Amino acid sequence: MNGVSQPGRRVRMGLPIRLRGMSHDNRFFDETSQTICVGEGTAITRLQSLVDLDSEIHLTNLKSKLGGNCRVVWINTLARDGWHDVGLELIETEGNIWGKEFAKAKTEAPPAITQAYLQCQRCRQSQLTPVPEAEDEFVSDGFTITRPCERCKATTVWAFTPVAVETPETRGRDQRRSGRAPIRMKIKVIRTSYGSQLEDVCETVNVSRGGACFLTARNYAVGEELQIVMPYQEGDVAIPIPVPARVVRNLGDMGGYYHAVAVRLEPQSKATV
Repeated sequence: MNGVSQPGRRVRMGLPIRLRGMSHDNRFFDETSQTICVGEGTAITRLQSLVDLDSEIHLTNLKSKLGGNCRVVWINTLARDGWHDVGLELIETEGNIWGKEFAKAKTEAPPAITQAYLQCQRCRQSQLTPVPEAEDEFVSDGFTITRPCERCKATTVWAFTPVAVETPETRGRDQRRSGRAPIRMKIKVIRTSYGSQLEDVCETVNVSRGGACFLTARNYAVGEELQIVMPYQEGDVAIPIPVPARVVRNLGDMGGYYHAVAVRLEPQSKATV
């Protein structure tokens, strides 16, 4: 996926701000909020109004009294406790709107880049891609952003595409609040085939209390019983105990030759490897 901007260093800073603009339903809004993270030309905050991607809003720092115009870079379309998380890019400001110098931060080690699975809302292809515009905690169900799509030959809306770990109790229910987190970690998958044990070291896409979704180049059948070591660290002195798991979904091609597999952790009473 091309056209991804380079990350900028952000720091946590709660500044009182005023936000004014037009909402998704073409209504004028005038809200007070506060920043969550700020960067030299960026901010992450919350809005009660749902706004459109790439729309412009006016922001005023109520502490410094300085203002400026911003572009909506990303928005979470799902309101949480009545608020939408939103990422802003400063277009023009009246001065040092945050009252903080970021020049020193430029010489330090670059920040870690958030990566997540995004799905083009036009052609429905999914890709694992860097998301430097946001932090890990904000990339979840409802997260939307614009990106160039090579398949569509246009800039389109992309949305976070979490993989639900389905259980008999949750099948058919709305699982948007099921506690999945877009965490990337190494895991070891152990399977038995024709009396032999095969190991597959993979990386997760997201994890939850009762399961995980991981990337693999191998084929797994829905219903297949596995053993999972999560997290897995090669060369670890301690001997990890595998956890029984069962494949509940195979999502097929997720870019390149990898595909995503969702597993549900099983009760520990089952036999271990």
